[in-house]
Amino acid sequence: MTEEHSEFVQRLAAAPSIETLPPIADPVARAPQNPPRQIQEKFVGASYATAYAEAERFVDAAFDAWPGGPDAPDTDEQLVLDFGSGWGRITRMLLRRFRADQVWSSDVDSEMTTLLHSTLPGVNAVTNAPWPPTVFAPARFDAVTAFSVFSHLSEEAHLQWAGEFARLVKPGGRVYITVLEEQFLTLVAGSQAAVAADEADAFAVNLAQVVPDALAALETVRQGDFVYAGGGGDDDGPRARSFYAWAVAPRPWVERIWGEAGFSLESWTPTGVLFDQAMVVLQRRLPEPPVVPVHRPLVRRVGGRVKRALKRALKR
Repeated sequence: MTEEHSEFVQRLAAAPSIETLPPIADPVARAPQNPPRQIQEKFVGASYATAYAEAERFVDAAFDAWPGGPDAPDTDEQLVLDFGSGWGRITRMLLRRFRADQVWSSDVDSEMTTLLHSTLPGVNAVTNAPWPPTVFAPARFDAVTAFSVFSHLSEEAHLQWAGEFARLVKPGGRVYITVLEEQFLTLVAGSQAAVAADEADAFAVNLAQVVPDALAALETVRQGDFVYAGGGGDDDGPRARSFYAWAVAPRPWVERIWGEAGFSLESWTPTGVLFDQAMVVLQRRLPEPPVVPVHRPLVRRVGGRVKRALKRALKR
């Protein structure tokens, strides 16, 4: 009896077969293919050596404060998430120290997830929604990296993702993020002054639109409050301006928000030391030990009764 196959089945069966399986990504042994320059620059503002050098500084600094230390005996069992991975430059740097099966990459852009599947086979690349929760189990990761992600998220998005990271990171694990500081708003103020003087180039014209009054926003940040600079421009694919643009998060605000989420601020490397953002290391706090009620020893209570009985007897 000849089995009848649907047209779709026949089309799948007629497709070419690959000759060999693609090798699992291992940048130490062989450099993976790069995405086109325009893709690199769109997500990073730089490309090739400049982009990778910045990523190397970030991951090297992260490993100075890695859970258990960079040479911990259980590093081979750790899992790390590169959140907002884009085209995967931070992921490549993580693959310098971890096997592909230890690394997860997550991005809101499904085209970038597809790109990672193509250029970094073996890495666990997934697409996340703009808002939590993710598909990951609680306490799944020993560490999470998020380079140039929280420097773009709105206040509500920042709050929600801080809470989600608290769910995903093991107690004692760490989160490595970058944030914009007041220097960004100083740059915007300069752009607004250039526009007012009719001396602005195209970049300055665009930058001048992100907040109505950069000097007022700068004062807000200096008072320790968050500023979301979401003006100008249109949505960029899945990155809607309602939650993704430019965000300035001063240290007191970060320490309070992440503290409420369950993290301790371990270190803050200011803007200009490593790159044009501040690098923040946050540690997931260990659970508080249960409070054991203290009861007065029984012997004291018994002794007290005996003393009272003796006093009553002596009064008779």
